[in-house]
Amino acid sequence: MAHLDGNLRGIKTSLRRALERTFRRKVTPREVVSPELARHLTSVSRQLGRQVGVLLSRAGTVQRVIVGDAHRLELPDVGRLRGGVGRFRGLRLVHTHLRGEPLTADDLNDLALLRLDAVAMLEVPPGDDGLDGAVEVAMIDPAKLAAGAALAADGDGPFRRVRARDVFALELDFEAEVRALEGELARLTRGAAGETGRERALVIGTTPDDDRFAETLELARAAGVEIAGSLRQKRSKLHPKTVVGAGKLKDVVLEGMMRRAEVAIFDVDLKPAQARAFEDATGLKAIDRTQLILDIFAQRAKSGDGKLQVELAQLKYSLPRLTEKDAGLSRLTGGIGGRGPGETVMEIGRRRIRDRIRALEKKIEQLSRQRALRRRRRRDEALPILSIIGYTNAGKSTLLNALTRSEVEAADQLFMTLDPTSRRLRFPREGEVIVTDTVGFISELPQDLIAAFRATLEELADADLLLHVVDAADDALEAKKEAVDKLLEELELAAIPRLLVLNKCDLLAADQAAALARRFGGVAISARDRQTLPALIAAAEEALAPRQPLLPDYAAEAAGRPLN
Repeated sequence: MAHLDGNLRGIKTSLRRALERTFRRKVTPREVVSPELARHLTSVSRQLGRQVGVLLSRAGTVQRVIVGDAHRLELPDVGRLRGGVGRFRGLRLVHTHLRGEPLTADDLNDLALLRLDAVAMLEVPPGDDGLDGAVEVAMIDPAKLAAGAALAADGDGPFRRVRARDVFALELDFEAEVRALEGELARLTRGAAGETGRERALVIGTTPDDDRFAETLELARAAGVEIAGSLRQKRSKLHPKTVVGAGKLKDVVLEGMMRRAEVAIFDVDLKPAQARAFEDATGLKAIDRTQLILDIFAQRAKSGDGKLQVELAQLKYSLPRLTEKDAGLSRLTGGIGGRGPGETVMEIGRRRIRDRIRALEKKIEQLSRQRALRRRRRRDEALPILSIIGYTNAGKSTLLNALTRSEVEAADQLFMTLDPTSRRLRFPREGEVIVTDTVGFISELPQDLIAAFRATLEELADADLLLHVVDAADDALEAKKEAVDKLLEELELAAIPRLLVLNKCDLLAADQAAALARRFGGVAISARDRQTLPALIAAAEEALAPRQPLLPDYAAEAAGRPLN
C-alpha cells in the first residue's frame, strides 16, 4: 500500500488524508504536471507551511508523496537505476516552493544524483486558487554535459531549464522531450565508451598533491582499468560522510553518466562508512588507494607464497568492511553452537574470515622459517648479498636483468615485480655474489601489506648492501627516495649499507645526470645500457671490500676490454 514519506510530524488528520488522496491522481505522459495536480499540491503545501512533492512515473502515476519543511524536501530511497546505458530513472519530481524562489542547488543536485527525468518547481501563490504561481522545470542536457558544462561555476550548468508564469503557459511536450534527451544521452555515451571490455573508472583526486594524483592514475592503469575520466577537489579534509562535497558529488554522477563509468578510484584511503555513503549517493563502486594496490598485487602474484600473502592482506582489509547492508545478511542461524539469538550471516562471514586469517598467518610464519633457513645456507656459503630496492617502477628488474643477463619480467608499470627473485653471479676469479630483486615500495604502503609481506621483506635483513634504485628522470625523485628511506626505518633496515643508483639517466643530459650523482652521492646509470654499469659495480665492490672483491675484470674493462 502507498504511504507518505518525509516530515509527517504534527500533520492534522484532514491534511494527511488529502496527501493520501494524491496517489489517486494521474497526469498524461505529455504533461510535466496537470493543472489539477498543481492546484492540489500548492493548496496542501500552503496549509501545511511545508514543501510538498510527488515522484511521477512516465505513465503519469504518482509513485511517492513527500513532505518536507519550509525550505526543502528530503527525498526517500528510490531504488536502483533502470537497466541499460544512456537512460534516465523514469521518474520526475514535482514539488512546491513557498517563497517564490527558483530551483535551488539542492533541487539540481537531486536531479543529477538520482538521474531523474526532470525536477519541477511549483510556486505557492498567496491566493487560494493555486494556479497563479510560476513553474520552472529542469532536465539534464547531454549536449551541455558533453561540452563540459558539468564543471561550470555559473550559468545553467548541464541542465535545460524552462520557466513559465503558470502551468497553463508551460509549453513543453514532456514525453517527446525526455525521449529526445535520452536518445542524445545514449548516442553520446556510446561514443564515450571504449571496446576494451575493461572496467571503466573515474579517478578522483581529493588532495592538493599533484604527484599523488599522477601516481593514482598510474596505479589505475597498472590495475588494468580503463580510465574514463578524472576529477579533482583539493580538500584539506575529506567530507566526513561522502568523501567529496555535494557539488562535486553531482559532478561525479554527471561525469560518470557521460563516461559510462562503473568505478570511482580515490587517491586516498576511505573509511568503510564513507565508501558506502559515496556508493549509495552515486551508484559507482568506490575503490580507495589500498584496495587498488591490493588488486594490483593480486594480479601480479604468481607464486604460491605471493598468493598467500596477498590473500592475507585482502582479508584483513575486507574484514571491517563486511556489513549487514544486504538483506540476506540479516538472517539468523541456529543449530549446535548457535542456540538462543543465533548468529547473523554477517557474523558467520566475519568468523570465517578471522579463521582464514589465522590459518594464513600460520602458513606465512612457516614460510618465514623456510626463508630463514635458506638465508642461513647462504650465510654458510659466505656469499655477499646485494638486494635491489626502490620505489615501484624505478627500473629494479631491468637492472637485475642487465647485471645477470637474466629475463625477469620487466615493464614500464607499477608493481611488475611481486615475488622476490635471486640470481647468482660468477666472475673470472671464482668470486660469487647473490643479487636479489624485491617488491617495489610506494609512499604510505598499506600496513596490511607490510604485515602480510613481512616474510618477503625479511629477505632484505640479510643483505650486505642495498642498491637503492631511483628514477633520475622523475620530478618526484627526492620525495620517492624519502618514502623508501622512511619505509626502511619502519622495517628496521635503515642500518644496512646503501648505495644510491640513479637509473634512467639516458633520459637526461649528461651534465644533469652528473649533477644529480654529486648532489645525492650516488652512481648514475641506465639499466638499458650495460656499458654504464662498470661504475656501479666498482662502487658496490668498494662497499663490499671488507667481505670479498667483486667483478675484478671491470677494472680491466675500463681499460678497453669489452664487458662480459
